[in-house]
Amino acid sequence: MIDRWPPLAWAALAAVLAVVLRLPYLTVPLTADEGGYAEVARLWARGAALYDRVDGIWVDRPQGLLWIFRALEHVDGGSTAALRIAAALVAAAVVCVTFLITERTAGRIPAVLAALLLAIFGSAPRIEAFTLSGEVLASLPSALALLAFVAYLRRGGARWLVVCGLLTGAAVMIKQSGFDGGLAAVAYLLWTRRRGGLVPAATIVGCAFLPVIAGALSAASFDDWWYAMVTYRSQGDSLFSGSPVTRADLFKDSLPAVAMSIGVLVALAAIGWRRGPLLLRLWVAAAALAVLGGGNFHPHYYQQLCAPLAALGGVGAARLLTERHRWSLALTGVLVAIAVASVAGLWVESRYERIRSLFPEDPHLLHSEHVVGWLDDNTKPGDKVFVLWAGADINYLADRPPAVPYLWYRNIQAIPGALDRVRDSMASPDGPRYIVGLHKPHKLDKSGKTYQLLRNNFHRVGKVDGIVIYERN
Repeated sequence: MIDRWPPLAWAALAAVLAVVLRLPYLTVPLTADEGGYAEVARLWARGAALYDRVDGIWVDRPQGLLWIFRALEHVDGGSTAALRIAAALVAAAVVCVTFLITERTAGRIPAVLAALLLAIFGSAPRIEAFTLSGEVLASLPSALALLAFVAYLRRGGARWLVVCGLLTGAAVMIKQSGFDGGLAAVAYLLWTRRRGGLVPAATIVGCAFLPVIAGALSAASFDDWWYAMVTYRSQGDSLFSGSPVTRADLFKDSLPAVAMSIGVLVALAAIGWRRGPLLLRLWVAAAALAVLGGGNFHPHYYQQLCAPLAALGGVGAARLLTERHRWSLALTGVLVAIAVASVAGLWVESRYERIRSLFPEDPHLLHSEHVVGWLDDNTKPGDKVFVLWAGADINYLADRPPAVPYLWYRNIQAIPGALDRVRDSMASPDGPRYIVGLHKPHKLDKSGKTYQLLRNNFHRVGKVDGIVIYERN
């Protein structure tokens, strides 16, 4: 059947599938990450000092990601639908690039299968594949970097090494873990050419640093930029910081969603591992290293694995089609059934239950639209709003400026002095005019100081879906 259509027609079909399978989630509320990046980008465009922990706005992501969100604010006002459609289009482009990489390293049939696998299983909603995450955005330049390296292997020419390095640096400037394509290329050179691979590998690495250096030099403060890009992660949010038991628990908790979402890709990649091209195996290993390095194992982290797993999975699927191993076919069939049942279950759920299923750790998304509606009706555009303890999507959708530089719960919890900064703002007349009580004060501040500030300086002015909203006295 695959022979009946030209390979590019299959790639086009897969790209369309990647978009269509994400369309049912256009109306799912904006996540805290999407809203946070969009709000930081908007405030940066309005003159806020990026990465400034005192008077500006803070985020632990590079400027490349924020430039994308700044650009998208000019598309339908940066609406939720606009961001989601952008994510779908990027995902479709990654499908096409993955097809080309696989076709030029493993052959036509594995490439067609890889594109279809990525379109179908790479759009899994339980790993938040429909959201405009840093992982999905960085995956495009990372995959393009590997495609440029494949061109170097086929044609020669140092220019392809330069392109590979620059694209790797661009991916890193969208998400720090976006180095997988470039790392796979460097590892391939050193593995296959030994000393002969040192110069081309150094070319890739050197060129990859150029976008990163440009980002560092363009920041208002190099120290603030370095803290946001490197120090913050190494201190609090990486595999090598915090309790190993906690990291293991986070990984364990993520496994059910991962198994339902990309278990098929993992199984097929395992089947194709021995026969798969070395470059594709190194790509999977590099992406796995990037995911592990994050340490927190959030569902959207696993999006970075989808393209390399699909590429190697295409090899495994082609092997199944030709050799028809009974146990491999049975295992794959079971995993496909689980994945289909998981997605079908979401489609028949009500919108309320779907949101709860997709974001069990972020229940405020069930009520965020109503809270935004209240703020639109009862506050003025310049009124500062602090979401206790975090809910950047609310600030963004209501277009109400945050009272402190920190828009994520983990930032306030982990950054030295961040909690004091919140308390100072609550005590100051220039601080928040309104506070949205998504959480109780003691959830993060068990000393009782935040509770006393809330009680002394604010009064209840509204209640939305059980969420109390306070106004300054």
